[in-house]
Amino acid sequence: MLVVTPDIASSEAIRDIELPRLLKLENNAEFTLAVGSTIERRDGTGSLDYSAPDRLLRLATRTVGRLNQKPVAAADERAALAHSMSRQRMERLRSDVQQSSRLLTLDVQTRVPPFAGGMDGDLVLRLRPPDEGERRPHRGGLLDLQRFLGHLPQLVAIAGAGAVRVRGGAHLSVACALGAALPTTLMGTVEVLDTQGGRWVLSGQAPSPVGDRLCVPVTPPVYNFDDGPVLVYIDLLPQQSDVAFTHFPDRDQTFAGVAHLRYTGDGLLDPNQAAAIVGELAADIRSLASTHHTTEVHLLLRCPYPIALLLGRTLNTLTIHLYEWENSPDGDAEPSPLYVPSVVLRSGTGGSPIHAVTAPLSAAES
Repeated sequence: MLVVTPDIASSEAIRDIELPRLLKLENNAEFTLAVGSTIERRDGTGSLDYSAPDRLLRLATRTVGRLNQKPVAAADERAALAHSMSRQRMERLRSDVQQSSRLLTLDVQTRVPPFAGGMDGDLVLRLRPPDEGERRPHRGGLLDLQRFLGHLPQLVAIAGAGAVRVRGGAHLSVACALGAALPTTLMGTVEVLDTQGGRWVLSGQAPSPVGDRLCVPVTPPVYNFDDGPVLVYIDLLPQQSDVAFTHFPDRDQTFAGVAHLRYTGDGLLDPNQAAAIVGELAADIRSLASTHHTTEVHLLLRCPYPIALLLGRTLNTLTIHLYEWENSPDGDAEPSPLYVPSVVLRSGTGGSPIHAVTAPLSAAES
C-alpha cells in the first residue's frame, strides 16, 4: 500500500527506491497494490486529488494517477480499503484453501508490535500492542478489531473455507471476540493452536454437560432472586487467584447473581477436553442468566486463550461485557490486580460482534 500525504514530497526513498519496485510488482497478477490518499481537491467537493501523488513525487503524469486511489483520512475509510485488499487475497487463496482440506489459517497477535516479515498465515491479524506499562489491549487496537470482525465471516466464505485454524496469541477479550465472529451456528469447526503445539477444537455445537464435571462452582452461585445482569468469573489456571474478582467494584450491589467457576483437575488443562470444558462453561453461564431473567452477562476470564476463543463461539444471543486483568494504577497505597472493561459482545445481530469498546484510555492518552 502506498499512502499519500503531503509529507510524501520529502521522501526520496519512496520516489527513487520503493515506488519503482512497487510499480514493477504491480504488473504481477499475484501482487496487489493499493493507493490510499489523504489529499482532496481544492474545489471543496471532498473528492480526492488524483494528480497529487505524481505532482508531489515529481513523476510523469499518470504514473500513480492511473491507479485506483481510495481515501484514507478517516478510520472507516482505512478499514474499507483494508477490507477490499483482504477480499482480493481471499479470492486468490481460494484454490489453495480448497487443496488444504478447506482449512483457513488465521495468525493472531495482540501483544507484540507488528513488523514486516514473511508470514505464512492466510489471514494475518495484528493489533496495536499495549501501551508501555499496561497489560490490557490498546483501545485503538480494539476499535480497529471492531471494524474488522464484522467482515471475517465473509472473508472465510470467499476463501471457500469449511474450518478455521487460529494460531499465535491474544488477550482474552480479543480471543473471545474472535470466537464470537465465528459462532457455532455459522462455522462448523474452529481449532486453536497454543504455543506448545496443543490443538483445542470445537466442532459444531458445544456438548451438553454429562457425567462428572470438569469445572465446578467454588461456592454455590449467589442468588438474590432479583432480575438483572449477572457476573461470572472463570478461573481455570492451576494456582487459584481471587483477589481481582473479590474486589470487583460493587459486585454484590450491581449483579443479581454471581458465579465463580474452577477447574477440578490438577495442573494445566488438557486440550483434548476443550469441547467438554466449553460446553460446561456455556451451560453454566446461560443457566445463571436464565435464573435472573437476563441476557446481560459480565464475564471475567482467567484461562488459556484457546478456551476464551472457543467459549466466544457459544455466546450468541447474550450480551457479554468482557474485562481484562490489569495492574492497579501507580500510586496506590496497596497495589493489587484488578479487572478493567474491554469490550461488549453482542453476536448474532449482524455486523461486528463487538457492540462497543469500553476499554479506558491509556495513561498516555488521558
